[in-house]
Amino acid sequence: MLNKYALNLEGMLDSAVQWGNEAQGLIKGYADFAVQEHQENLAYNEILTNPDVLSDYTLKYFGPEGPYPVYENEQQLETKGYPTAPVSQEPANGINTSATQAPSNFPAPPQAAAPQQPENFWGSFSETMTRDPQNAWKVLNQVQPNTVQNKLFVME
Repeated sequence: MLNKYALNLEGMLDSAVQWGNEAQGLIKGYADFAVQEHQENLAYNEILTNPDVLSDYTLKYFGPEGPYPVYENEQQLETKGYPTAPVSQEPANGINTSATQAPSNFPAPPQAAAPQQPENFWGSFSETMTRDPQNAWKVLNQVQPNTVQNKLFVME
Protein backbone atom coordinates (compact mmCIF):
# COMPACT_ATOMS: atom_id res chain seq x y z
CA MET A 1 0.00 0.00 0.00
CA LEU A 2 2.79 2.38 0.86
CA ASN A 3 4.57 1.38 -2.34
CA LYS A 4 1.42 2.16 -4.40
CA TYR A 5 1.17 5.57 -2.73
CA ALA A 6 4.85 6.29 -3.53
CA LEU A 7 4.35 5.24 -7.16
CA ASN A 8 1.28 7.50 -7.50
CA LEU A 9 3.13 10.38 -5.87
CA GLU A 10 6.12 9.84 -8.16
CA GLY A 11 3.82 9.75 -11.23
CA MET A 12 2.15 13.02 -10.19
CA LEU A 13 5.55 14.61 -9.58
CA ASP A 14 6.78 13.47 -13.00
CA SER A 15 3.68 14.89 -14.72
CA ALA A 16 4.05 18.17 -12.78
CA VAL A 17 7.71 18.45 -13.84
CA GLN A 18 6.75 17.69 -17.45
CA TRP A 19 3.97 20.32 -17.33
CA GLY A 20 6.43 22.83 -15.83
CA ASN A 21 8.95 22.18 -18.59
CA GLU A 22 6.25 22.64 -21.26
CA ALA A 23 5.07 25.83 -19.56
CA GLN A 24 8.65 27.09 -19.40
CA GLY A 25 9.06 26.48 -23.14
CA LEU A 26 5.81 28.29 -23.90
CA ILE A 27 6.72 31.24 -21.68
CA LYS A 28 10.15 31.46 -23.31
CA GLY A 29 8.48 31.42 -26.73
CA TYR A 30 6.08 34.19 -25.68
CA ALA A 31 8.95 36.21 -24.22
CA ASP A 32 11.00 35.85 -27.41
CA PHE A 33 7.96 36.87 -29.45
CA ALA A 34 7.38 39.91 -27.21
CA VAL A 35 11.03 41.00 -27.52
CA GLN A 36 10.90 40.57 -31.30
CA GLU A 37 7.66 42.57 -31.56
CA HIS A 38 9.09 45.27 -29.30
CA GLN A 39 12.16 45.57 -31.54
CA GLU A 40 9.92 45.75 -34.60
CA ASN A 41 7.76 48.44 -32.98
CA LEU A 42 10.88 50.44 -32.10
CA ALA A 43 12.01 50.18 -35.74
CA TYR A 44 8.59 51.35 -37.00
CA ASN A 45 8.63 54.19 -34.49
CA GLU A 46 12.09 55.24 -35.68
CA ILE A 47 11.00 55.12 -39.32
CA LEU A 48 7.84 57.12 -38.70
CA THR A 49 9.31 59.76 -36.38
CA ASN A 50 12.74 60.39 -37.93
CA PRO A 51 12.40 62.07 -41.35
CA ASP A 52 15.91 61.07 -42.44
CA VAL A 53 15.26 57.39 -41.75
CA LEU A 54 11.85 57.62 -43.45
CA SER A 55 13.44 59.21 -46.50
CA ASP A 56 16.14 56.53 -46.68
CA TYR A 57 13.57 53.76 -46.26
CA THR A 58 11.32 55.22 -48.97
CA LEU A 59 14.20 55.64 -51.40
CA LYS A 60 15.29 52.03 -50.85
CA TYR A 61 11.71 50.73 -51.10
CA PHE A 62 11.00 52.49 -54.40
CA GLY A 63 14.59 52.33 -55.64
CA PRO A 64 15.90 49.98 -58.32
CA GLU A 65 16.57 47.13 -55.86
CA GLY A 66 13.36 47.64 -53.88
CA PRO A 67 10.13 45.69 -54.34
CA TYR A 68 8.45 48.57 -56.23
CA PRO A 69 11.04 50.42 -58.33
CA VAL A 70 9.71 53.52 -60.04
CA TYR A 71 12.31 53.58 -62.81
CA GLU A 72 11.52 51.84 -66.07
CA ASN A 73 15.05 51.77 -67.51
CA GLU A 74 18.65 52.83 -66.84
CA GLN A 75 18.22 56.16 -68.64
CA GLN A 76 15.44 57.17 -66.24
CA LEU A 77 17.61 56.05 -63.34
CA GLU A 78 20.36 58.46 -64.43
CA THR A 79 17.95 61.38 -64.92
CA LYS A 80 17.75 63.62 -61.88
CA GLY A 81 14.27 64.52 -60.64
CA TYR A 82 10.92 63.50 -62.01
CA PRO A 83 9.82 64.21 -65.55
CA THR A 84 7.41 67.14 -65.70
CA ALA A 85 5.16 68.66 -68.30
CA PRO A 86 6.58 71.67 -70.13
CA VAL A 87 5.82 74.99 -68.47
CA SER A 88 3.60 77.27 -70.51
CA GLN A 89 4.53 80.89 -71.14
CA GLU A 90 2.96 83.46 -68.81
CA PRO A 91 0.75 86.18 -70.33
CA ALA A 92 2.18 89.63 -70.95
CA ASN A 93 0.41 91.17 -67.94
CA GLY A 94 2.33 88.86 -65.56
CA ILE A 95 -0.70 87.10 -64.10
CA ASN A 96 -0.65 83.34 -64.34
CA THR A 97 -4.17 82.50 -65.46
CA SER A 98 -3.73 78.76 -64.95
CA ALA A 99 -3.42 79.28 -61.18
CA THR A 100 -6.07 82.00 -60.85
CA GLN A 101 -8.83 80.46 -62.97
CA ALA A 102 -10.65 77.24 -62.17
CA PRO A 103 -10.13 74.57 -64.82
CA SER A 104 -13.21 74.10 -66.94
CA ASN A 105 -12.75 70.38 -67.62
CA PHE A 106 -13.61 69.28 -64.06
CA PRO A 107 -17.21 68.29 -63.32
CA ALA A 108 -19.18 70.32 -60.82
CA PRO A 109 -19.32 68.85 -57.29
CA PRO A 110 -22.58 67.10 -56.41
CA GLN A 111 -25.21 69.13 -54.64
CA ALA A 112 -26.22 68.08 -51.14
CA ALA A 113 -29.77 66.86 -50.72
CA ALA A 114 -32.20 68.58 -48.40
CA PRO A 115 -31.71 67.70 -44.73
CA GLN A 116 -33.84 64.89 -43.36
CA GLN A 117 -35.49 64.28 -40.05
CA PRO A 118 -33.30 62.15 -37.73
CA GLU A 119 -35.74 59.23 -37.74
CA ASN A 120 -35.86 59.18 -41.54
CA PHE A 121 -32.11 59.70 -41.80
CA TRP A 122 -31.11 56.66 -39.73
CA GLY A 123 -33.60 54.49 -41.60
CA SER A 124 -32.26 55.59 -44.99
CA PHE A 125 -28.68 55.29 -43.74
CA SER A 126 -29.33 51.72 -42.57
CA GLU A 127 -30.92 50.92 -45.93
CA THR A 128 -27.97 52.43 -47.79
CA MET A 129 -25.49 50.49 -45.66
CA THR A 130 -27.17 47.19 -46.54
CA ARG A 131 -27.71 48.04 -50.20
CA ASP A 132 -24.58 50.04 -51.11
CA PRO A 133 -22.05 50.26 -48.23
CA GLN A 134 -19.26 51.90 -50.26
CA ASN A 135 -21.47 54.96 -50.88
CA ALA A 136 -22.88 55.28 -47.36
CA TRP A 137 -20.50 58.17 -46.66
CA LYS A 138 -22.51 60.27 -49.14
CA VAL A 139 -25.56 59.87 -46.94
CA LEU A 140 -23.54 60.90 -43.87
CA ASN A 141 -22.32 64.02 -45.69
CA GLN A 142 -25.91 65.13 -46.29
CA VAL A 143 -26.99 65.12 -42.66
CA GLN A 144 -26.80 68.01 -40.23
CA PRO A 145 -23.95 67.64 -37.70
CA ASN A 146 -26.25 67.61 -34.68
CA THR A 147 -27.98 64.45 -35.95
CA VAL A 148 -24.79 62.41 -35.67
CA GLN A 149 -23.90 64.09 -32.35
CA ASN A 150 -27.32 63.20 -30.92
CA LYS A 151 -26.92 59.60 -32.06
CA LEU A 152 -23.50 59.36 -30.39
CA PHE A 153 -24.88 60.96 -27.22
CA VAL A 154 -27.73 58.45 -27.08
CA MET A 155 -25.31 55.56 -27.66
CA GLU A 156 -23.09 56.63 -24.75
